[in-house]
Amino acid sequence: ISIVIYAAVSAMGFLTFGSSTAGLILNNYSTKDVLLSFSRFAVGLALIFSYPLLFVGTRDAFLDLFRVPEAKRTNMLLNQLTIVTLAVITVLALYVTDLTFVNSISGAVLGAALIFIYPTLMFRGVVQELGGKATTVQLWESRMCSVIATLGVAIAGVGTRMALKQAAFF
Repeated sequence: ISIVIYAAVSAMGFLTFGSSTAGLILNNYSTKDVLLSFSRFAVGLALIFSYPLLFVGTRDAFLDLFRVPEAKRTNMLLNQLTIVTLAVITVLALYVTDLTFVNSISGAVLGAALIFIYPTLMFRGVVQELGGKATTVQLWESRMCSVIATLGVAIAGVGTRMALKQAAFF
């Protein structure tokens, strides 16, 4: 169902604005529209208040990626990693000044991941844990999840390509 809704909304946006559809669909509308101004403000609030959550998740993901054991995750290490990560983000912010680009990329990648990829991978994991107890329907749904996850990767790729093209990187 979510695939159909996502495809329908995407198609409506494209049919409305054609090839001039901006990476952030709100940019296609008038800046004088009060309701759309509220929507832009809401997107700004979402960016501001999601930053700490995303930052801590990113920092912890780095620690997991480099397989730092929980016992070695001291406050000093967390502070040092926070400073280095913030320095890298600050340098990137000096060069990437268009939040539309940042929002478009995050929407393409994270949106597709949250809608299509993560839920399907979680369901497949649960079915695999069931082993021989999984029903025929669950096994079939698990295979369909692979199709949906692949579609999610494709959607994320198309969205990322469009955001890069819009920003003239591609």
